[in-house]
Amino acid sequence: MPLVAESEELKLARPPGGPPPVKTDDHWRGGDGDSDGDRSRYVPGAGLLAMRFVLVSITALFVTIGVAYFTRSQSPINWQHIAVPPFLWLSTALILASGWTLETARASFNRRIKERYILWLEVTAGIGLAFLGSQLLALRELVDQGLYLRESPHSSLFYVSTAAHGIHLMGGIAALCYLLLRASAGGKFQFRDIERQRSRGSVTALYWHFLTVLWLALFVALLLWP
Repeated sequence: MPLVAESEELKLARPPGGPPPVKTDDHWRGGDGDSDGDRSRYVPGAGLLAMRFVLVSITALFVTIGVAYFTRSQSPINWQHIAVPPFLWLSTALILASGWTLETARASFNRRIKERYILWLEVTAGIGLAFLGSQLLALRELVDQGLYLRESPHSSLFYVSTAAHGIHLMGGIAALCYLLLRASAGGKFQFRDIERQRSRGSVTALYWHFLTVLWLALFVALLLWP
């Protein structure tokens, strides 16, 4: 009889039909984490590898654009040099600041400061939108000067390169919004899988910093192009 009573107590200690108790940080992981099927599909490092292939293709695209315009610039026919719009300086300052805020968000994640992590992700996304806004204002300056896409090869370089970079940056902003969505999943903003969220952050940071370096290269080219 004592053995039967002890067995019944052990059964009552675990909720019927529920998962076994999990000892975790309540702010970051809930007891209802990803299912075993979801975990089996997660391959560490796969996201970074795929992103590297994406970055190679983006690099090839911009190198192709640069080579085409360099070849065209060798002919002085219809080539009109234009000054860099002042708003592009603002764009450069914004994208450099966004790299710092993104790394601040990742540092907050590693220290398990959930609120600051979400806050700095929001700030980074906001700066990214401000960067796109400054790009539009820079192109508006060209329009006010009477310089349109087909005005000259040099002005078309501004439009094509900034538009291509802006489209790719919109993808980075979408990735930041996805990180925010996953970080805010659940009523208490609990993370369901810390390692998976860290991997997403690493992939997004690699892409964002690549776009920062790419913009700096474009800006210098636009600034110094003869």
